[in-house]
Amino acid sequence: MSLKQVDDLNAMPPRGVPGGPGRWIAAIASLVLLTEQTALGFTLIAPALGQFAIKYETTQIAWMITIFILVAAVMTPVIGKLGDRFGKKRVLLISALVGFAGAVVCAMAPTYGVMLVGRALMGVSGAFMPLTYALIRDVFPEKYRNLCIGIATNGVGVVTIAGPFMAGYLIDNVSLESVFWFVAAISLLGAVGIALVVPETPYRNVAKIDVPGFVGLAVGLLLIMFGVSNLSAWHLADIRTLATIGGGLLVLAAWWMWERRASHPFVDTKVLSSRPVATVVLAYSFATAAMTIGASYLPTMLQTPRELGGDYGFGLDATGVARFLIPAGILTVGGGLLVGALAKRYGFRVFLVLGAVLILVGSLVLAFLKSEPWMPMLGYGLIGFGSMVYAAGAGLMMILAPAASRGIVAGMMAAVAGAIGSAIAQISGLVLNENVGQVVQGYPVFTSTGWTTVFLIGAAIAALSILITVLIPRTERQVHSKVADEELVVTA
Repeated sequence: MSLKQVDDLNAMPPRGVPGGPGRWIAAIASLVLLTEQTALGFTLIAPALGQFAIKYETTQIAWMITIFILVAAVMTPVIGKLGDRFGKKRVLLISALVGFAGAVVCAMAPTYGVMLVGRALMGVSGAFMPLTYALIRDVFPEKYRNLCIGIATNGVGVVTIAGPFMAGYLIDNVSLESVFWFVAAISLLGAVGIALVVPETPYRNVAKIDVPGFVGLAVGLLLIMFGVSNLSAWHLADIRTLATIGGGLLVLAAWWMWERRASHPFVDTKVLSSRPVATVVLAYSFATAAMTIGASYLPTMLQTPRELGGDYGFGLDATGVARFLIPAGILTVGGGLLVGALAKRYGFRVFLVLGAVLILVGSLVLAFLKSEPWMPMLGYGLIGFGSMVYAAGAGLMMILAPAASRGIVAGMMAAVAGAIGSAIAQISGLVLNENVGQVVQGYPVFTSTGWTTVFLIGAAIAALSILITVLIPRTERQVHSKVADEELVVTA
């Protein structure tokens, strides 16, 4: 294998690997099996949490979700960087096998402690989506690239549709642990497919790993996400909240100063702070955060009996909620396909704006129209269609990011979006908790005003995303980085 230094990356078009349509269909199908893992890690597991709490006799069952989120937040940029350094296919395969091992550990866990170890291993799946669309950008032929990025990012709509039904079937008809065996099988199948049909990226970042940069980023993200994950229990003014989130911000500030001075930084801060990249990261993050509010709290609103909710609530069970979300799931997939089909003609930026507008309108519908079933279905359907921001943000970022940094830039965008989304969701939960109308059999029933306020928060966050998109340059071209050019080699 020979290496050649790239002197003018902007003048060098991205390379695709020859192959017929069948190969690329198999390739994207294999990749999607992995990009669905993060959603499956929530959708399949959440319905079983109560039964796992009984099985392990624990009151700390929320840690099954928390530890997954913490590991995903920390490891997503790290795995992206490793993909830039050692090859995205190779790192994705290793990560898939780690996720597979984690699911097997969970399925066979004799104690709750072992279960949490498995869930921590499964947390690497948070990196699958950003690393996947970075790999697609590197190796897929140009004529398939945009569409496949849209499929990879918005295929999560399939999990929205099928996940709750699959979880119910497995738990009721197979076993409680079968949800983990299912995830393990999907992980292994995706890994085998990738090994057989997905080519390796020709791009390598040959710089040594900046260990202080890695440690600073990991510690800062871990502290912030730990504080955010406990907001509902600690509240905003609690000393533990201030210590963890504030401490994490201080660590990241010191990390940023270190990275700006490092000759070969873990993250190229000049790329990350450039106007094109920074505005896309923020617009994408706030748009996806606004979507998180609906995904997190709409099921509770739907499940509330009308006689308790007053002007809202339909008393749906879990299956009823799953059926209710089917249109949003279909529109989520449709939004990604639309971006993939039309981005070459219109660019990605227009769909980032359009997606945020749809999320804004959908949030307003949820805020003010609650009395009839079609109203929240319409509102959440608009938000689902607005999730085209997943494909638009990913596609645009892969144009902007230098080839040497695509993995880490994609990972950083996912990490920032995850942190902002988690914070907004937790704050919305605090708002709801301040608007409890009554408590019935230990369960809070929230006021209609509380629901209006929460979805107005989503609308405000979406509006902020729209304002930021105004600052995104209209010309979609790669950001130049001297550091990235010096660190990049291309295998031949």
